[in-house]
Amino acid sequence: MTFLARKSTYRIESAPTGRARCRRCREAVAKGDLRVAITAFVRPGRSTVLFRCARPDCIDAAFVNAMLATYGSPDAVPAANVVPAEAQRVRAMFSMS
Repeated sequence: MTFLARKSTYRIESAPTGRARCRRCREAVAKGDLRVAITAFVRPGRSTVLFRCARPDCIDAAFVNAMLATYGSPDAVPAANVVPAEAQRVRAMFSMS
């Protein structure tokens, strides 16, 4: 049986705690700060969640291209527990990268 790879999914959210670290800069994402959660599918029935800071230096072109391959446009990236204006600010960073 072969494993059919699934695309990662992305979500803009507010950090509920200060324990997560950014996958790019390795700094802790403070409680309440905006971040992008990445659900990467490892193998059938298994996934892991990784995070990126919602700062311009942690949102690079390769990251944005992978996200756009999944959603098509920055406006389609879902947001959870975030003020809509803040989510739109993060989506604007996706367009600039």
